[in-house]
Amino acid sequence: MKGRPKTSKMKRTILYLCAAALLSAGCAKTPSVGLNDAAKRYFDSWMSVAYPDAVREEPGYYVLEDIPGNGMLAGDADNTPYVRVDYVIRSQDGTINDTSYEQLAQQVGTYDSADYYGPVIWLRGSGNMQAGLDEALKTMRTGGYRSFVMPGWLATTSRFDTEAEYLANVSGSVTVYDVKLLELITDVKKWETDSVGRYVSKTFPGKTVQDSLKYGFYYFCTGEPSSTREFPADTTIYINYVGRLLNGQVFDTNVKDSAKFYGLYSASATYSPSTITWHSSEGTYKDIKMGSSTVIDGFSYALSKMHPHEKGTAVFYSGLGYGSSGSGSTIPAYGPLRFDIEIVDKP
Repeated sequence: MKGRPKTSKMKRTILYLCAAALLSAGCAKTPSVGLNDAAKRYFDSWMSVAYPDAVREEPGYYVLEDIPGNGMLAGDADNTPYVRVDYVIRSQDGTINDTSYEQLAQQVGTYDSADYYGPVIWLRGSGNMQAGLDEALKTMRTGGYRSFVMPGWLATTSRFDTEAEYLANVSGSVTVYDVKLLELITDVKKWETDSVGRYVSKTFPGKTVQDSLKYGFYYFCTGEPSSTREFPADTTIYINYVGRLLNGQVFDTNVKDSAKFYGLYSASATYSPSTITWHSSEGTYKDIKMGSSTVIDGFSYALSKMHPHEKGTAVFYSGLGYGSSGSGSTIPAYGPLRFDIEIVDKP
């Protein structure tokens, strides 16, 4: 009788070992499932129906139409980190989500007179541009056009070596791009300041790049001041202004008539001279405020050059404005700006 517990325990042990072995074997036979395996099966089926003649390119985007350019090859982002393009971005169902073409935006009903339309500058490379888009640009030449489908797993700014790695790590939505490659830019600061210099020479007769007051910045007095005295520290002044891009498009103003003329007027907005608070005796022009907020460098630097009742125009590159991010849909990335400013009496 004393041996029975030992025998029963041995049977239970054998059963446990068998069960463990079966579980282990079962796991070994179960195929691994990646993050996007089901999505890829659906995508492949959709492509075979929607675009059966599309050409697959590594690491998994599909070219729908390709009109080669005859200019420089874009190549790696390390060599040409910036591209200037026109584009259309569509979702999988064909809906246009964004475009640089004004006429197309009008046709599809997404046009806004306050928005910027025209060529834009994109920064390439890991951490900046989606992998599928960057790869598609790599083999394009300036002057060329390419329409391509980018699966969701390539919609990441991270980089992997193979499609399988993208599938295992990234999830996203299918996007269709139509891109016209206009220009390759290696030094965006030089490109911008050269553009500003050409604009100044064309717009202000007799003025050249030699009239720059600091890197990428110009200021021209267009209406003589009532006094040449400097504004004292902590004083309050009032201004009217109009801000525009170098293509002439106005994006901001506090003048009602200008807002109406340029299609920016809003009945809910208040149009009156803006309050400017000068910096303290210990501060610098960068501490000048509009209302309670600081302003972009180029704007405050222009104010620092002005005197009572003066009118002036400031033109400057985006490094003194909104830089690589731009501002909403009205000011593009790397967009030089122009401000026409008038110092007025207290309203």
